[in-house]
Formats: sequence, structure tokens, C-alpha cells
Amino acid sequence: MSTTVTLKAVQRRFERSQNYRSKICMLSPRERQGMHGSRFGLVQDNTVLDVGDLHAVDRWCRDAGVLHQRETVVG
Repeated sequence: MSTTVTLKAVQRRFERSQNYRSKICMLSPRERQGMHGSRFGLVQDNTVLDVGDLHAVDRWCRDAGVLHQRETVVG
């Protein structure tokens, strides 16, 4: 059975795991235009490293080891 985790919770987990150097941000409508409509960005030192949707957030968190197999991100 899958447990849902809020976007805000995984953002906090991710930031803590990266010692607050990287974070997952929700892009503004203006930023989305330049990023092919993606809702989220992986940001480090004011530089966008990657962009994507909720599936990308899930991947970034799993890669960082902050999201367990049975957890699902809900936005």
C-alpha cells in the first residue's frame, strides 16, 4: 500500500538532505514559459539544474534517498 507525502514535505526533506544547497522550487508562470511549461525546477546557487513535473520531483527525491519505495508525492 502506498503512502502519500505532500509536495511541501518532500521539498523540506530534499533541502535538508542537500544541506540547503539545492532545493526544489515551483516555477512562476513566466519562468515556465522559458522551461517548456515545466512546473518545478531543481535549483542550486540560483541556477536551474533540471526542470520537470511531479514525476521529476519524485525522481529527484528518490535519487537523493528521501522518498521511500512506498511513498508517493502529491501536489
